[in-house]
Amino acid sequence: MSNKRCTIMIAVASMLLLICMFLLYKTVQENQRYEKFISTQLSESLSSLVTAIVANDEILQQYNLSEGDNLLPEHATNLCANFTTVSTKYNHLLNAALHLNKVNNADINPVLGNVAQDITFFLARSVIGNDLLGDCSLIETTISLDAVQSQKIAEIRELNNQWSGVVKKYVPEATSRGVSDVDWNDMINNTMWIQLLEELSVDVGQLGINHFFY
Repeated sequence: MSNKRCTIMIAVASMLLLICMFLLYKTVQENQRYEKFISTQLSESLSSLVTAIVANDEILQQYNLSEGDNLLPEHATNLCANFTTVSTKYNHLLNAALHLNKVNNADINPVLGNVAQDITFFLARSVIGNDLLGDCSLIETTISLDAVQSQKIAEIRELNNQWSGVVKKYVPEATSRGVSDVDWNDMINNTMWIQLLEELSVDVGQLGINHFFY
């Protein structure tokens, strides 16, 4: 009886061990799938953020920005759409960094996303002429800038140029057409994206909420 009981106990222990190993394997698989999903999402947001900032810089550097200057309508709508991308993707990356405990609220200034959104509102309503906030669709065939608009866009150009400098420090291959030869997953895994967010948040400057919106 003793041998039989011992055999049964060994069999039960072996079965429990197999079950535990299976559950552990499934957990590891789920974690790997989750990490891959998160990495893909972060890579897409990071790529879009970088491309939008560089594209805006290329557009804004084409203008002297004095009163009476004409802004090409397609440039206005592209700027508006790109700043929307900057706002949404920056906020997505920041929220992910907080959720993953990569940073805390004291490490990164969240104002950048709000400033980019305010710029979108300014461009949509004041420059393009849409009544709906954030509507970047074109309604004017010619956009002539007044003194206030020229000054604000000059400030926007300076600010975005600072962001572009930070972006190109980490992604020197970045262009307005995107980046095809950058290993975004490597940037995510090496937490370079956290350093990028931190430097971008510093370069918001002293601008407050609603600085560009009116």
